[in-house]
Amino acid sequence: MKTRTYPAVMAEPEWRGASSAANTELERIRKSVERVGNLSDGLIRIGPWGLGLDGILAWVPIPGVGEAYSAIAGAFILIQGARARVPLHVLIVAAALLATNTLIEAIPLGGPAVSDVFLAHRWSARMVCKAIEKKMARAL
Repeated sequence: MKTRTYPAVMAEPEWRGASSAANTELERIRKSVERVGNLSDGLIRIGPWGLGLDGILAWVPIPGVGEAYSAIAGAFILIQGARARVPLHVLIVAAALLATNTLIEAIPLGGPAVSDVFLAHRWSARMVCKAIEKKMARAL
């Protein structure tokens, strides 16, 4: 019976390098999504509540400014999620939250007030980040 001998140090498989590069890109995407979520709904902390650019711009008296920011920030979160290839159901729920938030902001006076407590960007960003983290953990 022959015994096999193995080298003391084996070369790292090719797929490991690719996985590391992919995880680095996923980590960059995750950080950018997290940053936009915090910027949109968590610049100022007031107890358990937060106020961010989304809430502040919703109160700007120039029509459409808050809605434009909300739509652009939401689109960024969704596009980054798609780039990271997060599951479709996560993107659908995030899109529904973000669309609801943008529509709520368009309601005069009451809309911005509701938008201040409806933290759709933060919730969507957390959902996308969590999906990316799961994907990164599986790749290891």
